[in-house]
Amino acid sequence: MINYINILLFSSLLIISGCLDQKIHRDIFSVATCNNEENCQRNSLQKWGNETPYTLSFIEIDDQGLFFDRSQFDVLQKYIKNKTRINNTFIYVYVHGWQHDASMNDNNVKHFKEQLNKISNQLAVSKREVIGVYIGWRGKSSSIPLLKYLTFWDRQNSAKRVADGNIIEIWSFLRKLKNNSISDTKIVTVGHSFGAEIVFTAINKTLVNDLVESSVNKQYKTSTSGLGDLVLLINPAFDALKYAHFQDINERYNEFLGTQKPILSIFTSESDWATKYAFPAGNAISRRFESHRYMKTTIGGENVLINQNVAGKTSIGHFKPFITHRLEMTNKNLNISSTQRINLINDLKSDWASGVNPLNFSNTRLVRNPVIKARNPYLVVQVDKALIPNHSNFFGKEIEEFLNEFLLFSID
Repeated sequence: MINYINILLFSSLLIISGCLDQKIHRDIFSVATCNNEENCQRNSLQKWGNETPYTLSFIEIDDQGLFFDRSQFDVLQKYIKNKTRINNTFIYVYVHGWQHDASMNDNNVKHFKEQLNKISNQLAVSKREVIGVYIGWRGKSSSIPLLKYLTFWDRQNSAKRVADGNIIEIWSFLRKLKNNSISDTKIVTVGHSFGAEIVFTAINKTLVNDLVESSVNKQYKTSTSGLGDLVLLINPAFDALKYAHFQDINERYNEFLGTQKPILSIFTSESDWATKYAFPAGNAISRRFESHRYMKTTIGGENVLINQNVAGKTSIGHFKPFITHRLEMTNKNLNISSTQRINLINDLKSDWASGVNPLNFSNTRLVRNPVIKARNPYLVVQVDKALIPNHSNFFGKEIEEFLNEFLLFSID
């Protein structure tokens, strides 16, 4: 009976997932100066603003993980190479998740533009050029009300193909760009939901290699690095078992210098139903024939047994043994001046280097689990539902303020 239900569910997903065709949304491969949406919405590279300008680029990936049109990537590479030769730059990469794409009306596109505008304002004093890269894939495959939510597992499979495809070439280009740049180039990558899974899958080996190679006899000669300067994963839809090897390696090479800044930070709402309920339900079906065991790892210097079966069904942000921090609201609707923010960022740098716990931001505080060593650059953070109420709503004032402050403190 269970097999019949599984077959019926799988068949339904195939039907539903075909409701929205694959198509490219930004099919003019040139730089456009934008006064409004109408005069440049189909351009893959868009220049916005006057006093605090920013550039927005789109790269679209199909269901098989391949560029819809490589021209989008080609025009971006040429543009970024020219800019980094003459200006200090801030490159902000965003990979969206489930129920989103790169279409003109997608609210993730809207919020990303708003974020770029805010960052451009904050970096105006340093005259750093802001370039946003929106990586789009078919996270939204159906527009049918209610039924579209059944595409969760189908889109999960698509995300895995995207993570193993051309997107790896984008990370390689950015990493090489930063290493060889003659100007000061900062790179931050943000992934949400399955977009976070795409990012983590694509850069996993890079993070591990850098962590191991930066250590000699378990004592760091230099701070470890990652993809660019910072990776933020919000409500990520991948399981804790996928993170287990990274957790184990981190514990073995975890003596970090005071200069060490966050590299990988995972933020999950305690009330995110998609990763808390839908994700385990899907994994219980897809991984039902796998064999599992209890494995020994180290957390905070203590030996711990991890049930692989539980870890394989539980998303990383809800797996308690791996959670390193909790983010809590302290002030609501508190506004601070630019000068106060600069002072706050400087205080955060000092407190982080000194191992102060908790770290106090303008509206929030980041509380470290006491067993976790200070300056650990790999954070798995449980987020108060007052800050992120559900899977997709991470655009509230307080959480945006925190993410902006966390970003500035981490990359400066």
